[in-house]
Amino acid sequence: MVDIEKFIRTIWRLAIPWLLLALACYVPNARSNGWEHTSIDFGVLVEALHDANPNVRLRAAESLGFRPQSGATGALLARLEKNESVDRVRQEIYTSLGRIGEPSALAEIENCLLVETAAAIRVECANALGNFDSRNAERLALQAIHDPNIQVRLHAIKSLGSFSGPAALQALADLARDKNDSISQVALLSLGRTRSATGLAILQESLSRSENRKQTLVILRALAFLANPDAIADIQALYRKTDDEEVRRYALVAMASTRARGSESYFLEALSSEDHASRILGLAVLRNFGSRDQADAITEHALLDGSRIFRQDADALLLEAQSTIASLELLNEYLRTVIKLDPQAGESLYLQAAAVKSVPRSSSAALKIAQQLYQIRWQAIYGLGYTGAEQAAEIVATALKDPDPRIRAVALRSLGVLGNAKYHDSIVAMLNDRSAEVRWMAARVLGRSGVESASETLIRSLADTNAQVRLESALALGYLNAAAAKMKLSELASKDPDSRVQEAALYAASLIK
Repeated sequence: MVDIEKFIRTIWRLAIPWLLLALACYVPNARSNGWEHTSIDFGVLVEALHDANPNVRLRAAESLGFRPQSGATGALLARLEKNESVDRVRQEIYTSLGRIGEPSALAEIENCLLVETAAAIRVECANALGNFDSRNAERLALQAIHDPNIQVRLHAIKSLGSFSGPAALQALADLARDKNDSISQVALLSLGRTRSATGLAILQESLSRSENRKQTLVILRALAFLANPDAIADIQALYRKTDDEEVRRYALVAMASTRARGSESYFLEALSSEDHASRILGLAVLRNFGSRDQADAITEHALLDGSRIFRQDADALLLEAQSTIASLELLNEYLRTVIKLDPQAGESLYLQAAAVKSVPRSSSAALKIAQQLYQIRWQAIYGLGYTGAEQAAEIVATALKDPDPRIRAVALRSLGVLGNAKYHDSIVAMLNDRSAEVRWMAARVLGRSGVESASETLIRSLADTNAQVRLESALALGYLNAAAAKMKLSELASKDPDSRVQEAALYAASLIK
């Protein structure tokens, strides 16, 4: 199951990042993902909240927000009770209280909205309300939409999108008609986040009467968050009547979020657009929501759009570097999409994309081209493993001699998937490759392919300097039921310096009868 909101965020971040620029004032400031905060002992953080240095207190408050464990909220509230005097520290405490979202913090959040004079602090408190699942939080958000500061009001309106009570929905409906564009647009987005029938009705009406391009984009974004199949007809009607590519991109995302049947033709149509970003977006949507039924059509589009790349040599590609980079990016997305939907459907595409093109690293553009050519070739060789064709096996086997170890490794994997016994000796020989990645991939393939003749070489690989090679060789010998390896495996299980290798050797030995 695809997470709709996660998908929407990914689309806007990767495929069409400029879509967010018009709405930047509504997006929370980017913050740390918190991984580094968890390495600090919880007790140390609690003590640091009372350090004489405000920078230490601020850092401790921030870290506790990423530690929603028992006692975190209490520690933050205790610091506020000691009359924390530094605004930025109090601001961070309120941010963390909101991030944790325990109901016991709501009284202090309410106090913040009532008595804090610094608007920036009240903004954090208004923003925090959306993380509390309670009627009390909804009540406070409804009060905060009347704050004298516009930014506080905007963040309170945003928080109302977390609630679907009658009062919240009515307030958002009224605010969506506000003469202030910032207020009306945030309200529309919040209506989408409520996922409510009321929100759908208001957004449908707003879309039908919108004559403002910016507002139309906001409504489409709200409909994307709403993710209601009942909105599909309105979204498709707008898509058909507009020739504005940016509006169409927003509409595609909104269509995708509904998961409604019958939209596939719109996503395929986007692949014929003159707009590069629309084609990239169409592929991203198809990759996440498409089916095997679209794979053949996508392959046809890929062969057409990639024809310039396939027929021109490296020198010609470098002459129009920016165009080449865009074409390679598109071809890369085509390959990813076909492989995701139906890897067998892309054989004709893989055969052309697997061709070697060497580009001199003479400029930054040339480096980008070389990197994308590598990614395209890697994916093509990966895809060939699913085709079962003799020609595919020949091309993949040739890639075992490629100077790039990543290409040699993926070629080994594809030969293993193809299962052509003709190339078993070539795979065994790769156990002596200079790259550890290639050696362990060879061991893995041999074990899963049942190549018993590889046992002797695999036993020697148990002494490899790379732990992953030893691990994969041990498992392969177990899968092959290699009796001659049992003593070596028992020795490895007790003496290898890597515990993972010990466990693998012990398991492998248990498989040998």
